[in-house]
Amino acid sequence: MNLAVEIAYTFICSFFILTAAYGAIKQKRELLLFGVCFFCTIPTIAEGIAYAQDNELFHLVIAMMFFAQVIVALPINLRHDYKNKDVRDLNNKIGVTVLTVNLFQGGLVLNDYIEVPHQFGYMHFAVSLIMLYSIITSKTAVSS
Repeated sequence: MNLAVEIAYTFICSFFILTAAYGAIKQKRELLLFGVCFFCTIPTIAEGIAYAQDNELFHLVIAMMFFAQVIVALPINLRHDYKNKDVRDLNNKIGVTVLTVNLFQGGLVLNDYIEVPHQFGYMHFAVSLIMLYSIITSKTAVSS
C-alpha cells in the first residue's frame, strides 16, 4: 500500500472510530451509526481496489461483508421508542453483526491473511469493542 494512502486511510478511519466511540459513550445512536457506517466504507473501497489489482474472489467476499454493514448501519433518522422490545432486539442484532464481522476482519489482518498494515486490524478490534460497549450499555439501561 502506498504510504500516503495508508496515512490518509489511517486518519480517516481514526476519525470515524472516534465518532463512533463518542456516540457510544454519550449514547447518541446517530453518531455511533455514522461512525460505524462510514468506517465500513473504507474497507469496501480498499477491497474493491485490491480485487481490481489481482482478481482474487476473496476480496469481493470481504467487500460484500462490509457493504452489508454499511447498509445495516446507515444512520437513518427513525423516530422510535427505545422501550419497544422489537426495536431493542433489532439494534442488538445489528450490533452483534458488526461486532462479529469486525472481529473476523481484525483477525484476518493481524494474522497476515490479507496484506494490510496491522493498524487497520487494531481499528477493526476497536470498532468491535465500541459495539460491545454499546450492546452492554443498552442491556443495562433497559434493566435499570
